[in-house]
This record gives sequence, C-alpha cells and structure tokens, in this order.
Amino acid sequence: MQSSWEDALEVVVGFLEAPPEPDTMEGRRFDAALLRVLAGGPDPADGPEPEKPTLDPGLRERLDALVQRRAARNPFGDHPDGIGPTLGMNLGQS
Repeated sequence: MQSSWEDALEVVVGFLEAPPEPDTMEGRRFDAALLRVLAGGPDPADGPEPEKPTLDPGLRERLDALVQRRAARNPFGDHPDGIGPTLGMNLGQS
C-alpha cells in the first residue's frame, strides 16, 4: 500500500530546504512523494477521503518550481550521457 497524501507531504516538507540528489534512493522517494503531493488526489489504495486536499498557493508554486528544476537536470531522460549514445554517437568525446 502506498503512503497517503499526508505522508507524502511530510516527506516533501522534510526535504524541502535541501532536496536529495535525484539518482539516490532518497531522491527517488522524494520525487515520488513530490508528484503525489502535486497530484493532490487520494490514492485508491488509501480508501475514501472526505475531500480533496489542497495546498497553499505559495507552497504549490515552490513545489512546481522544484519539479521544473529537478526535471531540467536531465533533459534527455534517464540516460546520463545524453542523447548521443541513443543515436550511436558519443558526443562527449568531441
């Protein structure tokens, strides 16, 4: 069973000032919690929730900006060397 929205919010707030590196176990946990918080809806596995949780608009802006910064670290997806190797080229050696 996945954590509830409140649990995910606790993880995010706990790391908000100094988020872990994305390629670590804690970083993946943080990213999953961050996406869960921003989704804002209940997880069906959590059971019924009386109303959809809401975030303070200022906090939501901070979290959206954090998601953008973390996504910008690796613009080519999961491949750490970029797009070159997917095309059969090694652009790092030029």
